[in-house]
Amino acid sequence: MVLIWITGFSGAGKTTVAKIVQEQLQAKNKNAILLDGDEVRSALGLTDNYSPEERKKIAFSYAKLGKLLADQGFYVIVATISMFEDVRQWNRRNNSHYLEVYLKVSEEERRIRDPKSLYQTGQELVEQGVLYEEPQNPDMLLEAGQKLQPEDMAAMIQQAVLDF
Repeated sequence: MVLIWITGFSGAGKTTVAKIVQEQLQAKNKNAILLDGDEVRSALGLTDNYSPEERKKIAFSYAKLGKLLADQGFYVIVATISMFEDVRQWNRRNNSHYLEVYLKVSEEERRIRDPKSLYQTGQELVEQGVLYEEPQNPDMLLEAGQKLQPEDMAAMIQQAVLDF
């Protein structure tokens, strides 16, 4: 059916927004599945290696799993940092109904939110563009500076998806 790919830095609100999108779609009797990057990684026991190569391999796994489920008629919401532009481009080429959403949050706001304490432990190098390739042409760019609440963002995403 549809692959909704929500990307952004750690602390952008991806999981929060994705859960609301899932709830909203389910309230409209849509079969919506949420694949949260952290939860999928943990469920598959992939928590040991964070090398760029391993991250890309896992990202392609998320993309292929999302496509597999979307092809079976599900509304699939993937919430992941999704560092690599080539993975997002693969999604665009291989899914007829694909919505890429970039939740953009300033570094200052990420430091305030910091749900994983990445910015306190020095792991923020991964987050500051060392590996992260910002989306070149997302279908939706939602910025925290717009003062949108997660519910507002989710409603915008849901409307875009239902317009497919």
